[in-house]
Amino acid sequence: MNRNNKNTVVSHGKKAGLLAAAAVALTLGSGLAMAADTPYYIGGDVGKASQRVDGNSQKRSSDSYSIFGGYKLNENFAVEAAYTDLGKVDFGGVTAKNKVYSLDGIARAPLGNNFGIYGKVGVAYAQRDYSAGLGDEDKTGLKLGVGVDYALTKNVSLRAEATRYNNMPDANGFNKKVDRLGVGLAYQF
Repeated sequence: MNRNNKNTVVSHGKKAGLLAAAAVALTLGSGLAMAADTPYYIGGDVGKASQRVDGNSQKRSSDSYSIFGGYKLNENFAVEAAYTDLGKVDFGGVTAKNKVYSLDGIARAPLGNNFGIYGKVGVAYAQRDYSAGLGDEDKTGLKLGVGVDYALTKNVSLRAEATRYNNMPDANGFNKKVDRLGVGLAYQF
C-alpha cells in the first residue's frame, strides 16, 4: 500500500508518541522502582539485520536497534511491545529504510544460574520507505524470535536474540523476510 505525504507525517507522529510513552514509563517507573518490584520492564538492544534482494541471489545487512517494554505475567510468560529500526539497505540504486512496530507473546524457561531461554511469537507492522521516488509500503505480518537471557542483578538482565520478520513489504527487488540478531539490556522496575 502506498502512503502519501499526509501519512508520512502520521508516521513521524507515531515515533513521537512512542518516545513520549517511553519517557512517561521511565518517569513513572523510577518511582515504582523505589516502592517495590513490579512486573514492568523496559530495554533496548543493538544488532544487525539482513535480507535477501534480487530474487534471493544477494544478501544485504544493516545496523539495527530496538527499544521495548513489557509486562511479565509470571516467571514464564510476558507480553512485549517494541519499535525496531532495521536500518537502510541499498540495492540497484534504491535505498529502503525499514522499521517495525510489534506486539509479542513471550514464553520463557528458566535454566538456573541466572540463565533463561525464551521464544517469541507476535504481530509486526512493518514500514519500508523507498528512495528514488518509488514510494512507501506498509504491511502487517508474523514475527518469530528465540533468545537467551542472563540476570546480571535482580533488576537488570542481558539478552541475546535472533528474530525473523516474515512479511515485510517486498517490492522493488527486496525480499519479504528480514532476519535480525541483537544484544541488549532489560531493566525490570
